[in-house]
Amino acid sequence: MKILVTYKSKTGFTKKYAEMVAEEVECTLMEFKKVSVATMSEYDVVVFGTRMHAGFVDGFKKAYKMYQESTAKEFAVFATGGMPNEAEDVVKEMWHNNLNTEELAKLPHFYMQAGLSYEKMAFGDKLMMKMAAKMMSKQEAKSDYDREFAKAIQGSYDISDKKYAEPLVAYLASFPN
Repeated sequence: MKILVTYKSKTGFTKKYAEMVAEEVECTLMEFKKVSVATMSEYDVVVFGTRMHAGFVDGFKKAYKMYQESTAKEFAVFATGGMPNEAEDVVKEMWHNNLNTEELAKLPHFYMQAGLSYEKMAFGDKLMMKMAAKMMSKQEAKSDYDREFAKAIQGSYDISDKKYAEPLVAYLASFPN
C-alpha cells in the first residue's frame, strides 16, 4: 500500500509529528499546500495532519473533500495542539465538534499533544491567544475544559513526544506493504 502523509504546520509541531510518522512507516511526506486531488489519487492511504486552531481542525474539510474526489482508498486525520493527551474528555469533545457522526465512526482520527509557540505564531494568532488568556484569567466559574485551556495558553512550551504518534504509526503499519 502506498501511503501519503501530508500536513499543514504553522509553528512546526505538526510537521515534526508528520516527519516522525513518515520515518516510522517509510512513506511519502508532503506539505499539504503541494497536494492536489491527483496527488492523493497516486496513493492508497492519505493521512492529513494539522493543528487545532480556535477549536477547529484547521483545513480538515478541504483535505477530506480532496480525498473524497480522489481515488485513494483510506483517509486518516491527526491534529496537534497544546492540550495534553490525558485530557481525554476535552480531546473527545474537540473531535465531536469537528467531525460529524459518520466521520467519527468511519475516519481514523488521532490527537497528539504538541505545545504552543508564541515565537512562531502569526501576529493575529498571538493576539487572539493573549486575549483569550486574559479573558480566561478573569472568568470565575470554570469548567474542566476551561481550566485546561487556561493553563495551556499561558506561555510557550513543547510537550510533544514520539509516543503520541505511536497509535497512528500502528494504524498505518496494519496495511500490507
